[in-house]
This record gives sequence, structure tokens and C-alpha cells, in this order.
Amino acid sequence: MVNKVRVNIAGAQYAFATTDSEKYITSLAEKLDRDIGKLMESNPSLPVTKAAVFCAMDYLDEYQKNTGSAENMRSQIQEYIGDAARARSAEDKLRAENEALRREAAALREQLDKLRRHDKDKEKDKDQQP
Repeated sequence: MVNKVRVNIAGAQYAFATTDSEKYITSLAEKLDRDIGKLMESNPSLPVTKAAVFCAMDYLDEYQKNTGSAENMRSQIQEYIGDAARARSAEDKLRAENEALRREAAALREQLDKLRRHDKDKEKDKDQQP
């Protein structure tokens, strides 16, 4: 839905047709109005147009830096996802290896128990012989 929003920026009225909320557009306009006002207060001879251009340059600079930071974060997140996937794969491999070793240890314990029982039986047989 398209909203028509009227705002006042640096003493001039502007009407925007936007899908954004009126509150959002009004907050942007208020920020721009404040920023232009601050520039003009500190430089009384500065025309509104130049103040608006300076604000636009500041906003674009901030946008470009934030875009670069966001791309850097996306790249780092992709690296972390890759690291996590490799770690998960290594963990799965180690779990499987651990389980195989547990089974092997259990089998060896069983064999050892059989050998011990066999040795005990042999000793009993020796003791029972005349």
C-alpha cells in the first residue's frame, strides 16, 4: 500500500509517496532537518542546497562504510559456517571412530575374560588331579 507522507525539511514542504510507514518517513525527515539546521547554524552564510549536499555526502559515506562492514561480516559468517561444518564432520568421524574403539575394547575384554576363565579351569583341573 502506498502512503502519502508530507514533511517539512529546512523550511520547505515535501510530499512522499512510499510503501514505508508515515512514522518512518517522518523520522528520516526530522533527522535530515536537524542535520541541515546544525550545518546552517554553524555556517550562517551556507545555502540550504549546499547544506543538503553536505548531509547527502555524509549519509552516503556512512552508507558505503556500513555496506562494506556488512559484506565483511557476511564473509566472516560464511567462513564460520564452513568451519562449523568441518568441525561437525570431524566430530561425526571421531564419534564413529570412538564407537568402533568401544566395540573393539568390549570384544577384547570379552576375549580376556574367556582366557582368564580358561586359565582358572585349567588350574582347577590340575588341582583335582591325583
